[in-house]
Amino acid sequence: MPAHLIAEEGPLRGLLLNLEEGDDWVLGRDPDEAGFVIDDDTVSRKAARLSRTPEGAFFIENLSRVNPTLVNDEPIDGRTLLQEGDRVQIGHTVFLFSEKEAPEIGAKKPKSGYDDIFGALEEEPAPEKKEPRQKKKAKAEKPKEEPAQSAYDTIFEESGEEEEAPLPFNLLSETPLLLKVISGPNAGAEIGIEKGRSYTLGKDPDSCDIVFQDLSVSRNHARLTVLEDGSLEIEDLGSKNGTAVNGTPILEKKPITTQDMVALGTTVFLIIDRDAPQETIYSPMIPAYEPPKEEAPPPPAEPELPEKEEKRDWKKEPIPAKYLIAASAFAAVFLIVFISFFSLFKSQEVEVAKKEPVSKIQKALAKFEAVQFSFNPASGKLFLVGHVSTAVDAQEMRFRIAEIDFIRSTEETVVIDEYVDKMMNDVLNTNPAFRGVAIQSPEAGKFIAAGYVDTNETAMQLAEYLSVNFPYLDRLENNVAVGENLNAEIQAMILSKGFGAIAFQYANGSVVLSGNYNEKMGDEFKELVKEIGKIKGVGKVMDYAVASSARQAAIDVSGQFQVSGIAQHDGKGYSAVLNGKIYTLGDRVEGMAITEIDPATILLEKDGIKYKINYTR
Repeated sequence: MPAHLIAEEGPLRGLLLNLEEGDDWVLGRDPDEAGFVIDDDTVSRKAARLSRTPEGAFFIENLSRVNPTLVNDEPIDGRTLLQEGDRVQIGHTVFLFSEKEAPEIGAKKPKSGYDDIFGALEEEPAPEKKEPRQKKKAKAEKPKEEPAQSAYDTIFEESGEEEEAPLPFNLLSETPLLLKVISGPNAGAEIGIEKGRSYTLGKDPDSCDIVFQDLSVSRNHARLTVLEDGSLEIEDLGSKNGTAVNGTPILEKKPITTQDMVALGTTVFLIIDRDAPQETIYSPMIPAYEPPKEEAPPPPAEPELPEKEEKRDWKKEPIPAKYLIAASAFAAVFLIVFISFFSLFKSQEVEVAKKEPVSKIQKALAKFEAVQFSFNPASGKLFLVGHVSTAVDAQEMRFRIAEIDFIRSTEETVVIDEYVDKMMNDVLNTNPAFRGVAIQSPEAGKFIAAGYVDTNETAMQLAEYLSVNFPYLDRLENNVAVGENLNAEIQAMILSKGFGAIAFQYANGSVVLSGNYNEKMGDEFKELVKEIGKIKGVGKVMDYAVASSARQAAIDVSGQFQVSGIAQHDGKGYSAVLNGKIYTLGDRVEGMAITEIDPATILLEKDGIKYKINYTR
């Protein structure tokens, strides 16, 4: 079998990278850059490069400065030769390099260049088509070429009598209880848990039984205990963001039920009891309604006609009682129909009443613009999602919601921004190059990276680090200043304004000005100080410059010239000998025009900037 890398430890355990085709492979998280894509948030876009020489030797090279690649638990420098059995760590996954035969999973070869961890499970036959153990064993005794045994075990080995390698979580067994994640980065995950066991919950794959890939979850966040009788207990392990049950933080071990919502940071889960009986409401059948049969009235007796019928006036005839009763009944029915018809037009008032709960919730959450909600009037359940600035704001929001009487239960995944700021600033302080940078949240749902770094290379490393580790990158504004760029910008601004004798120093976001400037240019100098303060990355400008005469404010270039003597006419300097040559007033020396010659100083000017040569020193 060709050389390959197979994941032995970590969240991608069992992943096989086949090094058969090609001579150069890039490993990383970016599908556009990497030939082998490693789906792990702790892996850089381009983490490492594998290459094969014409002689068949394999070399590995680290490509990430933030999350470096380790070989045998040690960092590598440059191209490193891989030998049989070397352990290569990329992110949280440890790969084993080998050129020996590895067990194959089915006849079909994966298209992506590596095997899926569940590939062997998908190719197994359906349970109802499995043969009895005796028949399966008999088949195994038929003459067949046995595959070569691998030097290591993987979870892909199909065994008749051997045990399969355990998975990171109990995902496939029919356990009586099921942990279901309903919110957070791992939303939708289902993990089987057993009775009589205790589970450590967190983001450290080495010390936790159940791992959540959530930056708001601590390394060892909480402990879930399942007793033999099926009762549950949750305990916080001193996490930074705490553990909450139904929105209420817990301070000690707390019993929970299968109806309780447990929140670890932004991850929310609940426990489902598979053996719980389902309730059924019995409704007896109602016989169809049959109207009573009315007996047919007897036919009216025919009146006896007189032998000679007299002509009668119908207007003077009295109305029979039965017609009066029928007319009254018809009028009553008409009145009922009329009232019912017009009552339909009053349904708009009922519609307004339905909108009233939503308006009350909107009024209660008016202060929290970054929080959105969804309300189910039938169940009285309220769902909240979004951001608040501080924990005090979160308590005030919950208090306002609790005062609304028609809300029966509340489920929230609201992020407290000050906790996110503190977590990220603690992480940034661990890197000396990033200690001048801080994450701030001026308003709910908005984050700003402010401060400074020394070089452009450090700024690029910071941007890559934030893109991997900051959970709300779409809400982050990067205002970090680069020191080497600021120094060049401030120096150019000072010279362009004609203040060449002004010196400055930039440190920790502050600019310190010193030196001399022409007292006649006081207004221009104040405007310069304001413009420096508006530069991105400058938080404070300290002005220690002194207003003085034009001579004192000029740039001293005495070290560049040697003055051998001067000539005067009518008590004023007329010419001078500079570096062995004679120059008079108005002549140019290296682009600078001589404007004045004094017994101690020669003044020059170029592009509006004053220079001086002090030849008495």
